[in-house]
Amino acid sequence: MHFKREEHFRFLFETPIVGTFSIAKYDNKEIDSKPGPLSVIDLSPKGIKIITPLDLPIFNHQIQLKISFYLNEKPIHITGLCVWKEKRHTEYLYGIEAFNNVEEQAILITELKTYAKKKQDIQ
Repeated sequence: MHFKREEHFRFLFETPIVGTFSIAKYDNKEIDSKPGPLSVIDLSPKGIKIITPLDLPIFNHQIQLKISFYLNEKPIHITGLCVWKEKRHTEYLYGIEAFNNVEEQAILITELKTYAKKKQDIQ
């Protein structure tokens, strides 16, 4: 079996991680919105899947989010573009393409490995 080294992994959280988001840009115009609630479903160095009760008009407008949550008691901040949306009962799933640089990606990988190891040690 051949593995591509440049492909990153995606970590699925058994229990979603609670956080917040705000809209950073709306149609390429910077704005400062009030924070909204979210839960992180899965995470990779280049993307994040979130769920929130808020319905964002991503099909008609380009929306960039600032996402904040804690992982291993460390604050994580991700900025990214909403690339897809799916209605799930009374909430909405969003796929976010993260704008992380190489250093930020390395930090996320380290924190995800630490989180996974802690979870494995508990079981």
